Amino acid sequence: MKKPYQIEAQRAVKQLEAMAGDGNPAVQMVLPMAEMMGWLRKGVGELIRQAGLQLMDLLMQEEVRELVGERSQRQAERTASRWGSERGYCVVMGQKVPIRRPRVRTTEEKEVRLGSYEMFHRGEALTETVWEKLMLGLSTRKYDQAVRQFSEAYGLEKSAISEHFIEASRKKLKEMMERRAGPDKAVRVADRRDAVRRPADGGRVGHR
Repeated sequence: MKKPYQIEAQRAVKQLEAMAGDGNPAVQMVLPMAEMMGWLRKGVGELIRQAGLQLMDLLMQEEVRELVGERSQRQAERTASRWGSERGYCVVMGQKVPIRRPRVRTTEEKEVRLGSYEMFHRGEALTETVWEKLMLGLSTRKYDQAVRQFSEAYGLEKSAISEHFIEASRKKLKEMMERRAGPDKAVRVADRRDAVRRPADGGRVGHR
């Protein structure tokens, strides 16, 4: 059974999809050449990542504009208003990256969820990446060092990594059982059973 916040998040995403399909507003991005050259000195990947973060911000701002209208314009039938911004994060390549999340509130002082931010904030990719890294035998204590892609990104606590691993392991095991794996695969699944337990000694997950 879905929780209220999950239902609200799903509703926000559907509203965003409807907005994109209805008016199909254009989102334009302009980047200073000097800034782009600075990113390129660190590699093409840095350019793509930084441009992607700015594009995320533009998409959120466009959604806000659709919800509350243009800035400094009076609207007699306004139902929501801008309410500043706060720290948030998106999930990129299995890692949490800080972003600023614009806030919107209704005239009844109720927080309005942004469908764009909910999509950036989803953790499925994070869970999958954690599972893959740990199944390769990577120590949870070294996870942050191994997957850090952005210099400004912050990592996950060991306990949080374990939670993601446990959740993903259950899904993987269920998928394998549903496919009715043959004897060889069944043995490999059995060998991994203790991998879904929370690592208590900081060692490699799945080993004793």
